[in-house]
Amino acid sequence: MKQETKHLKLMKSYNNNVLISDMNLEDKFTEFENSKLNESETLLYEVKVKPTRFKRYSRGQIVKVKFGVNIGSEFSGDHYAIVISKQDTMLNPILHVIPLTSKKHNYNIELNNLLYNEDELNNLKELLSKDQDKNNIKKIKKCIKYYSNRKDKISYACIKHLKTVSKLSICKPINEFDYLNKVKISNDLLRKIDEEIVREYTLL
Repeated sequence: MKQETKHLKLMKSYNNNVLISDMNLEDKFTEFENSKLNESETLLYEVKVKPTRFKRYSRGQIVKVKFGVNIGSEFSGDHYAIVISKQDTMLNPILHVIPLTSKKHNYNIELNNLLYNEDELNNLKELLSKDQDKNNIKKIKKCIKYYSNRKDKISYACIKHLKTVSKLSICKPINEFDYLNKVKISNDLLRKIDEEIVREYTLL
């Protein structure tokens, strides 16, 4: 493709995005600009760095994913998700995940409160009482505040939105005191999800 044609297509894309932004749409479009910026930065990182090794994730682990702004009813926005990939490795660049939502629907599976962990919060509070470093205190308080605010929020697994995502789309932890990497759903809940996947995607 000629350089001039490439630039014309990119300018048209830019103009379309500006038009959408100027409409001040709500719902999935509230983070439209951030989503488009993140998409371009992630693609640029992929092209420049060409990563070949990635973090390994366990089945049942909870991750936060940048799903972006997608067409129609496709899942959009930053959401937590359950890793359902089996035998993930550091050479694998993708994950199969089931997004989580706080909205109750007939086709979603209720998973109780996954992110509020009283034991982990107590550990953070204990660290807070002992740590003398002002920077660490600020970081610990940020994590405590974030997860304490999730105390009454129930999570639901969106089986119909099972998705393959790049590991480059997974959000980083809040900071080194974030306990998200330790959050994993029980084997009983995983079995329940497996049964729903079979029911939804197969004729068995």
